[in-house]
Amino acid sequence: MRGQRGVSSVVATVLLIAVVLVVAVAAANFALSFADSTQEPAPQVHASMDPIESSDGYLNITKNGGDDVRVSELEIQIRNASGGGTVRLVDLPASGGLVGSNFEGDGSMVDNGSGVIVNSPANVEWTAGDEIGVRLSDAKSGDRIVVRIIHPETDSIVWEDTVTVS
Repeated sequence: MRGQRGVSSVVATVLLIAVVLVVAVAAANFALSFADSTQEPAPQVHASMDPIESSDGYLNITKNGGDDVRVSELEIQIRNASGGGTVRLVDLPASGGLVGSNFEGDGSMVDNGSGVIVNSPANVEWTAGDEIGVRLSDAKSGDRIVVRIIHPETDSIVWEDTVTVS
């Protein structure tokens, strides 16, 4: 009789340790997956877009406030909702002209000679009062242009507006 009591005590201890380990591993897995899913919030951007005139086709966005954001951390999507194409401007330079590698989609929508403009020279951050602008090659009167500024790091649209070309 004594041998059986010792065995049952050892089996119970081993089972208890196994259950505790399984619960600990499950809790750790849940905690680590939750920690991986949290990320920094998207920056807040308050901006306004100037009217686009078909005579010059300039698209200018002025930052009015919000978080300062590095220009290189932004992408601009321009879509002609009136049946035109869509272009996405990526790897934006803080100043200077755009090159072929800056275009995804219908690159013919934007004039290569135009550039991403930030008012302050050598300013790599888009701050209040700064403009980002490009020239639309084929802007025609009546075209509805939808512009989105995207923060790829958080996969968020931080600003969007629509304008009709006059």
